[in-house]
Amino acid sequence: MAENISRIVKPHDVHLDSEYVQWLHDIKERYRGTQIKAAVKVNYVTTSN
Repeated sequence: MAENISRIVKPHDVHLDSEYVQWLHDIKERYRGTQIKAAVKVNYVTTSN
């Protein structure tokens, strides 16, 4: 029976495709932008009441 052995993956063990890296960067920026828009809207609604 195979044992479940925990392994630590180090950054130098992972090779990422440049398109994937760019896609991930774009997703992160869109997420941050959405967070900022939501925060501004919430602050605007709370301060205008």
